Parts: sequence; structure tokens; C-alpha cells
Amino acid sequence: MKLGIREIAFLLVLAAIPVAAWYFVFEPRNQDIEQSRQEISKMERTLLRLDQLTTEVGDVREAISEAEVRLADFRQNIPDADEVDDMLAEIHRIGERNALSIASIRALAQSEDQGYAEIPLSIEIEGEFKGIYRFLIDLERLPRIIRVQNLELERNMVESRGRKIDDEVIHGLIDASMTLVIYCEGSRGGDA
Repeated sequence: MKLGIREIAFLLVLAAIPVAAWYFVFEPRNQDIEQSRQEISKMERTLLRLDQLTTEVGDVREAISEAEVRLADFRQNIPDADEVDDMLAEIHRIGERNALSIASIRALAQSEDQGYAEIPLSIEIEGEFKGIYRFLIDLERLPRIIRVQNLELERNMVESRGRKIDDEVIHGLIDASMTLVIYCEGSRGGDA
């Protein structure tokens, strides 16, 4: 069989059809398919990240609700500014109950931070060591938050010698000075 120009041209056209189909049809489709796969992969990663964020947001919401509960409990232990006078009266009652003589109570410079005020009080008391010890324990048991700072104890040598109360010789009179810091709610201008 002899191949002429016509047959060779026919064979070339016949061979060119699959090459042209691959170049003009299949290759663009393959590129579209690959691009679609990349977009699907990207969307799957985005969905996975959104699922993780949703879980984290749920955890954050739970943490916020727990923090709000703790803050509400904390606020119950902090008096309003109006209740500070009641706290001072309670401190005085605790001193009397423990047979202490309160020499002075002076208010120091008040400071305010994050919506809460710190009211420091300088207190000087006199009495037996056991009474001062019970005084500090009773302060600790108060439902409100009070911090004791700068506690100084000094034995009162003059008053301790041979002093009698109800026919009992007192040997351990102590002068104590301390700073009590009472926390109360301040202005809410900084919170929003």
C-alpha cells in the first residue's frame, strides 16, 4: 500500500484531532478541576478553622459566665461606700468584745482603681495579746474584704507592771498599730 499526500494529510489530521482535543478541551478542564479541588481544600480548611473557633468561642463564653459568677460573689464581699460606716462600727464592736482599748482610728488617703476604692485606716489599739489575736481573727472572719497592713506590736512596759483587772494581774499589755484597708465599690466611670 502506497501512501499518497491525501492519505498522509488524512493521517495527520486524524492524529491532530486527539492532540487538539487534549490541548483545547481536556487540559483546560483538568486546570478547572485542579482549581476546583484547591478551592474545595481551602473551604474545608476554613470550615475546620471555623469549627475550632466555634469551640473556642463556646469555651470563652463559658469562661466569661464563670468569671461573672465569681465577680458577683466578689461584689457581695465589698461594701458600698455607704456601708463603710457600718464596717467602722463593726471594727469598734470587735475591739470592745475582745477587751481592747481603741486609742485612735484615722482615715488615710483613699485610692481608687478599676471601679473599687481602697480606704486605708490607721488604727492604734491597746490590750492583752490574746485580745489582739482574737481581734485579728474576728477581722478575718468578717464577710467583707479587709486587709491588714503594717502591723506593729510593742509591749507596754509602763501599763503592764502589776496592773490588776478584777483581781487578776495583767502582765501582757500590748500597744498595736496597724493599717486596715477596707475595699468598697467606687465610681464606675472607668468600666464600660
